[in-house]
Amino acid sequence: MAKRSHVVRGAALAVVSGLTLTACTSLVADIEVAPNATDPLCAQAMVAMPEEIAGHERRRTDSQSTAAWGEPAAAVFRCGVQNPGPTTDECVGANGVDWVVREEGTNWRITTYGREPAMEVLFDGERVSSSSVMVDVGNAAARIPSDGGCTDPSDTEVVPGEADLDEIPEGVAPQETTPSE
Repeated sequence: MAKRSHVVRGAALAVVSGLTLTACTSLVADIEVAPNATDPLCAQAMVAMPEEIAGHERRRTDSQSTAAWGEPAAAVFRCGVQNPGPTTDECVGANGVDWVVREEGTNWRITTYGREPAMEVLFDGERVSSSSVMVDVGNAAARIPSDGGCTDPSDTEVVPGEADLDEIPEGVAPQETTPSE
């Protein structure tokens, strides 16, 4: 009888411990899955996700190619989002990864630029700094090869538009202009 009592107590302890562990690592449910979340390159990024961002511990999620940190979530990662095209939004580099940065009130959205599939992190700018997110997630983002990056507008070449064609004599190539002209 004593042996059976120890087995029952052991089983009860295991159940209580399991509930305690579940409560400590609550699930972040219903993160919208990105259109290209099944891309094999997302799996490579996911295995390199940090366990912590700016002091916020990583939590379990129920959506493919996603991650979340903090309780409540201070940052949410999705791999396989739409690749941003050319944009006038701020584009910055951190540790070899370029990010398009968009401030959306107190929340921020950073999206990798020049990597496909693209990845994004949505985060509370009052609880986490953008530089922390970029650096902490950068190693995982770098697992996806770069095929381009941010461009400094001062390094771009001015290409004549359709309206400019009327001003160029036929048979003459357009000439670059310098700021002093």
